[in-house]
Amino acid sequence: MLEKEMYNIELYMDSGRKMTTETAVKQEMKIPKSNGETNFYFIVTCIVIATVKFAIENILNGIALIPSFIGLALTTFLIWKACIEQGGLFIFIANRLGELIGQYFAEIPVQDGQRKEIRFGYKLFGHRFYQQSIPLEKIESIEWNTGQATDMAGRDMNDWHVFLWFDHDDPVESEKRRKWNSHKPDQEIYMVGPSTRKKKTERLGLSLIAFLRAAGVTLIQDKTNCFIRNQHEMVIE
Repeated sequence: MLEKEMYNIELYMDSGRKMTTETAVKQEMKIPKSNGETNFYFIVTCIVIATVKFAIENILNGIALIPSFIGLALTTFLIWKACIEQGGLFIFIANRLGELIGQYFAEIPVQDGQRKEIRFGYKLFGHRFYQQSIPLEKIESIEWNTGQATDMAGRDMNDWHVFLWFDHDDPVESEKRRKWNSHKPDQEIYMVGPSTRKKKTERLGLSLIAFLRAAGVTLIQDKTNCFIRNQHEMVIE
């Protein structure tokens, strides 16, 4: 029953042709998208485009110059800042398109005959864009929990998330986080998939665990919604 509800996990050659487990050199798993989040990104994109359009038209026509200049300057600054943070204008545009029409995925390629890392990204117009790469040996746990909306409301608001915890290997950052009383100062967190209902989140979490186990990452159940790495049995093939 559980296997039937899991998200598809497939094995491919580098050319993209589906292969058997024995001959595969790349594992791939589809990551679901939230229709609500996609619609939200679409609305935000439309608002930004409309704001820039109206501001430019007002400036050209000499109407409401001060608020138009302020609005255009603020929008330009926010886009420029996002471009810097994400690695350039091309990546910024690609990420926005990925949020709207891309297909999110996770993959574990074979490098020098070994599976060394898991990559998260999206497919767009036949190209792959990677947003996060995590060495398999650094993975510490997979868990799923509710978010801030549930904490504030005091009831389940269907805002469950899947989280992957991994070692960041930065002593300076660890020391800073200890001063902040961080829960896991030596680890970084990466959210996989959308915020959604518990049943869907649990299905994604179990699929991700099966995906990692197939690559040799030994994860054992610590509590209901948490699986941790077995320090003594983890083997990366």
